[in-house]
Amino acid sequence: MIAAAPLADDLADLEAIFDDALEAVMPNPVALRFTDLPLAYQGKRDLVFALALMEEGENEAALIAGLAHDALARDPSFDAAHLLREAWYYLRTSIDPAWQFDDPPATFGPALAYVGALVKLRVAAHVRPAHAPSDLPDADARRALLARLR
Repeated sequence: MIAAAPLADDLADLEAIFDDALEAVMPNPVALRFTDLPLAYQGKRDLVFALALMEEGENEAALIAGLAHDALARDPSFDAAHLLREAWYYLRTSIDPAWQFDDPPATFGPALAYVGALVKLRVAAHVRPAHAPSDLPDADARRALLARLR
């Protein structure tokens, strides 16, 4: 059974990463702060994805985690295990389409930590000088990162 409180904490951590990402990559007049906008988690996730700071599988996993949170908020007895499996599937296949089968971890935490780590790397790559080498990991390094966070 997936508990609502740890998922809410993990989503809050990822939302803070989204806030930092939006602040870093978008022109931001003094009067506009993304933390003050009524976008909430899903709206910020949409913006971060639209800015190409997440790949599709990462976005799907983050979306599904948010949906699981909403369902658990409505009904704490909601069984979100199928949503966790689906989120894990999207992450695995975004790294390697052949990586079809694997058991997900017991919570969304590792998946959201993985998404957050990659968003941070992409923000750093976005704001670095054009002549600096890319720090984005290849598929093997991303697979290792996801396994380590598990």
